[in-house]
Amino acid sequence: MDGEEKKEAAPTAPPTLNEEQRIAYLNAVVTESILIENAIAQNQHIDVWLVRGGGQESCLTAINAGSAGGEPENEACGKPTPEQVISQVGGSRPGVPQEKLPEFTSVARNSAKWARRGGWLLIKINTKYLAAGDAIESGWICLKSAPFTKAKYIPHPNPIVAVGGGRALPNAD
Repeated sequence: MDGEEKKEAAPTAPPTLNEEQRIAYLNAVVTESILIENAIAQNQHIDVWLVRGGGQESCLTAINAGSAGGEPENEACGKPTPEQVISQVGGSRPGVPQEKLPEFTSVARNSAKWARRGGWLLIKINTKYLAAGDAIESGWICLKSAPFTKAKYIPHPNPIVAVGGGRALPNAD
């Protein structure tokens, strides 16, 4: 072996994380609800980490667009109006079409059922784009064009595949 470089083995890949381990990882990253609530109440614009579950395609569309909902990012978009929040959280009402907006959570476990459609979208977004969403889900709503500063797609270890091309969970994404 004189004159030859000694070849080293490639680093061992980390073990695959199951759903519970991924939720624990996400819980360690997402910003606590109380910090977000306080920032919004005091009109402080701070960057926070939030997560949502969804299909791989919609998560990657958001990442590629640089916005929470996959539309062209718009730093001037602001946060959802009270009417938009009611539409998102309350669902459809007679004579009023429902507006589906991106809703993230500050509690990773709340995103798990949606993540089974593909994975998790973890984003860092400024509170100036957020409005309180579903209180039970610790939800935070933003407009589809709300920009984020960082994002990561984390695939679910065992996604549910819809039979016949339908949606695995109704009203998801």
